[in-house]
Amino acid sequence: MEVLNSAQQSIVSHQRGPALVIAGAGSGKTRVITYRVAELIRSGIDPSTIMLLTFTNKAAKEMANRVAKATGQEKIANAMIHGTFHSVANRFLRRHAKLLLYENNFSILDSSDSRDLLKAAVAESIGKPGKNFPKSAVLQNMFSLAFNQNCDALTLQQTEYLERHFELEFLIEQEYPHFYPLIPEILTIHKSYRHKKRRNNALDFDDLLENWLDLLLKKQKSLPWVEQIQFILVDEYQDTNKVQACILDQLAQAHQNLMVVGDDAQSIYSWRGANFKNILDFPVRYNAMVYRLEQNYRSTPDILALANSSINQNKEQFQKELYSLLPNLEKPTLYRIYDLESEAEIVVRRILELKDQNLSLNEMSVLYRNHVQSATLQVALTQRGIPYIVRSGVQFFEQAHMKDIVSFLKIVFNPLDEIAWMRVLKLMPGIGNTTAQKIFHVFLEQKAVRLTLDNSELQKKIPKKARVAWDQLLQCFKRLLEEETTPAQMISIVYQTIYRDYLLVSYENAMQREADITYLEEFAGKYKSLERLLNELSLVGTTVIKDYEAEQFKEDECLTLTTIHQAKGLEWNAVFVIGLTEGQFPHQRCLEPQERLEEERRLFYVAMTRARHYLTLTAPMVSSSFGANTFSSRSRFIEECPQALMSCVTSSDIDEMPYSSYKARLTF
Repeated sequence: MEVLNSAQQSIVSHQRGPALVIAGAGSGKTRVITYRVAELIRSGIDPSTIMLLTFTNKAAKEMANRVAKATGQEKIANAMIHGTFHSVANRFLRRHAKLLLYENNFSILDSSDSRDLLKAAVAESIGKPGKNFPKSAVLQNMFSLAFNQNCDALTLQQTEYLERHFELEFLIEQEYPHFYPLIPEILTIHKSYRHKKRRNNALDFDDLLENWLDLLLKKQKSLPWVEQIQFILVDEYQDTNKVQACILDQLAQAHQNLMVVGDDAQSIYSWRGANFKNILDFPVRYNAMVYRLEQNYRSTPDILALANSSINQNKEQFQKELYSLLPNLEKPTLYRIYDLESEAEIVVRRILELKDQNLSLNEMSVLYRNHVQSATLQVALTQRGIPYIVRSGVQFFEQAHMKDIVSFLKIVFNPLDEIAWMRVLKLMPGIGNTTAQKIFHVFLEQKAVRLTLDNSELQKKIPKKARVAWDQLLQCFKRLLEEETTPAQMISIVYQTIYRDYLLVSYENAMQREADITYLEEFAGKYKSLERLLNELSLVGTTVIKDYEAEQFKEDECLTLTTIHQAKGLEWNAVFVIGLTEGQFPHQRCLEPQERLEEERRLFYVAMTRARHYLTLTAPMVSSSFGANTFSSRSRFIEECPQALMSCVTSSDIDEMPYSSYKARLTF
């Protein structure tokens, strides 16, 4: 136990009864959980009576193996009940499914299976949906979010969840207002989908939790496994939803030996159903002992001072003050700059400066609130030949909706671009690969692209269900070919006349993708020539290193670009947090109510506490998310922190900064 500090030791030695561990960022919570379980086993507790729940199977397996190593008993890992909520729910239901009138050999639907079954439910309940009806992926996300945000013990006890549609109606009204007129049809599909799952003896991921809770509420006396569980430990408790909290309430009802570990300051997943109140209310609900882990083993004191000053602005939280015994290197640096191009230039320069100090690209990361905020930087990195990987999804300009829009422009530039035509044609109802190939083959035979109505060979290939969409496509291309139409105007024309309707029904995050397209339009505004724009876009995302920089980077070196949500749980020596503009971060949609704004501040806190030694913040004045480039104030998150905690650099200072050896590599 000599490896534990005094706060960690007190948690490991906790006796019986409920306990909440507030584990600050980088405070060694995994070690504490591991030693807590090991201590229970050393004290004579049967490993089979211990349940350890985490949010990834990898984390659960790693902790179980650490316990086995700490106790010197290899078989302990198998004896313990450990895994994610969903994996343990599956094991539980395999034993007792018949109590809920399922067979024990039920199937588990993955995301793809669920979408296929939803398509069948749509066909069975409403027939052929209209053009503007949500696709199965959108319905899937809608149903899951409504369940995770609202289903709890009360909803299951009072009435059958199958008939309770109020939560789904409310969600559509708030998050999917463009589908509000379709609520009756969507509710019918929801009912049909649930009926088909039961008929097929199949459960999706949400059903695993719902049925586990249902069993605990209605059949607990018939469940010997529940009596077997005497000690429960839960990691990342701040990320639990209502259903998971209710499951824990039922499992711990008899013995109350529930220890939950988490950090309220890192609760950032309400958008996928996590309930911040679970951790905030836990001490009162359980009359629990509260422990705090405040010594940080990751970041320097200067970084923690800035992070503490920010998160302390929140009203709803457990008060804590992270501290570190590590030596300081330099204060966090804030760049107050003009626009996104300046921001990208500063980040590139700073990366190369750190590289000159022998810091590998693998030890650096750029974090942002939204994927769109990395677009300009991706262009700059490509131009400098700096290799990078995007953890938050595919590279910005490689996203499906980006490539769809650009395909229209490629056709204007090169009417016989087959790949572009395939993307555009398959956007229309009734046209798949085969029909698209037949249409393009007409163009090849005629050695021209004649879209006029008198092209009888072409007209024969257009399916009836695609006629309306085809006419819209013709009108769109007519407008694109007008004289003096700029690339930016072309993007606007494509989006408004063709793509917007498709986007809204095809993607569950349509509003976010719409912001991406707005940025694409603004990016294109820098180019009068369509050829220059297309050439630039074709180069973005390549990681080819120019000859004069080849010796600077090793073969396996790669800068990480990621959203802050994806970065949680990770750390780097040098972290850049970009896009600190009001309306971007905090996001415009999260300024009210107060609870949303406070979650945004927690997100900023998570971003800063990813950094070990170097933290760079950039705050542009010009934003590019809500219409054309507009002036904005810099993020309140940096304005509310004492400037003495940062080294502040303004736009006027930047050109005078000495760049030592890397300056030459930035002048082309």
